[in-house]
Amino acid sequence: MRLPSVALALTAGGAAVLLTAPQAPAATADRAFGSTVVVDRTNTTGEPSLDVAPDGGVYVIAPDGPGLRIGGAGTGGSLVWRSDNGGGAFTLLGSADVPTGGGDSDIAIARDGTIFASGLSYAACSTVSVSKNRGATFVPVPVAGCGKTPLSNDRQWNAVDGTTTVYTTIGDTQATDIDLIRGTLVGPLVVPSPTLVLSTTHDYQWPGTIAVDQRTGTSFTVWNTLGEPNDCDDTKCSKPASSTTADRILVSIVPRGATTPPAPTLVASRRFDTFDSFVANTLDKAGNQYVVWSERHPATHETWTMLAVSRDSGRHWSAPRKVSSSPHTTVFPWVSAGSDGRIAVSYYGTAETAASPQRVSKTAPWYVWSSFSTDGGKTFREYRETGVMNKGQICTSGTGCSAGGRNLLDFFETAVDAKGCLLTAFTDNSSGTPFISFVRQTKGPGLLTTPCAAAAVSTRPATPVPPTTQPTQPTTGTSHGSGSLAATGLPFWLPLLGLLALLGWRVTRSA
Repeated sequence: MRLPSVALALTAGGAAVLLTAPQAPAATADRAFGSTVVVDRTNTTGEPSLDVAPDGGVYVIAPDGPGLRIGGAGTGGSLVWRSDNGGGAFTLLGSADVPTGGGDSDIAIARDGTIFASGLSYAACSTVSVSKNRGATFVPVPVAGCGKTPLSNDRQWNAVDGTTTVYTTIGDTQATDIDLIRGTLVGPLVVPSPTLVLSTTHDYQWPGTIAVDQRTGTSFTVWNTLGEPNDCDDTKCSKPASSTTADRILVSIVPRGATTPPAPTLVASRRFDTFDSFVANTLDKAGNQYVVWSERHPATHETWTMLAVSRDSGRHWSAPRKVSSSPHTTVFPWVSAGSDGRIAVSYYGTAETAASPQRVSKTAPWYVWSSFSTDGGKTFREYRETGVMNKGQICTSGTGCSAGGRNLLDFFETAVDAKGCLLTAFTDNSSGTPFISFVRQTKGPGLLTTPCAAAAVSTRPATPVPPTTQPTQPTTGTSHGSGSLAATGLPFWLPLLGLLALLGWRVTRSA
């Protein structure tokens, strides 16, 4: 979920800046992608989060919260699916965080296979749930990941540090803060740290993602600011979406264990509107960092996917460069990395020209695109991964979308498997009914130093056998609350211990 931005300033100005275009796709494709797999034809939802476990299991999570499940109100919580054959087929495991989560969803898997799944609650704080049995059951903790101001959380994201620490970042729409919580796994529960306020920037636009350097434990949280104007899609807008007041891309760099976050670092200052997407980031195995976002270029009637790179732990950043090439209008960029300098930047794209994905025609065909780089983002090869997955406008105003174009929700994700192949979970709305779908790279240079190989199939049983005190998980149909506290066998009051601890902790804010 994305709440409407906290301010709308509609002024004009600025001129387009010509950036170096990425390398054109190869005449003979050296990468290939498999057929699209529909993850679930029963539950209709969007914005899937994706991760891969050490045993090769592919996990997808998506919201089933009230009002956010596209096919209806949903039952609450976050739906979780797993594939044990590299994405060839998926099993619905149930819901990770009934009854509290489900407004938004995210998943992060530690190197020992521990699964951390989070959901955004309307009535409380973000839920962080834990599974130690490959998603057969989850233990949800309603208080793990609570922003400074309850009831105003917006879009939480997660990343793991080692095997027992999960980081949760949250946008606070009421205080206009960006918040960070470190959760520590103690037994079956995640115990949250005090809330660290990364920024009190009054004009933050959308809360961006978090990445953690596994070598040092340093976390990197990104986001964008409003600038002016930030939205030029309604009938009242008479000026183009570019600005003399820059949109800024920022990153908060917090060392492991730090209790006072330093001031945010500037990644880029842009005279173009960055309204259309969350800012996303990742690190490769050498510690190089990559940040992607989308921005509107009204002079050329295009929306570009942009990239900035840091090779010194986020202290300095390269000049932003355009990544998208064939599609003229792109949205919802995501970035995945593997070995040193190997990345893939993915986005929805259409050949129609428009200064906003909300301004294309009603028949504009959209596809999933990915641009690969093996030299740290200096050059790219761009590939179309799918057939048409959407037609018409894509609304990027979050919950402020009045009508139409909202079926895709607000993002999609990619990941890398053990063979170096790019995996993509996206929302396929080609039929007018949105289904979570999946596509896998099948050959060619991958994101590791070896070529992408055949699917990494788990050697574990395809269907887990839960303990006798727990119900068997459904494999099809709607969620039945399999991740609820009742299903875990734990007393309902146990997660409240975290709440009692949380109430006594102070809030730390950046300088």
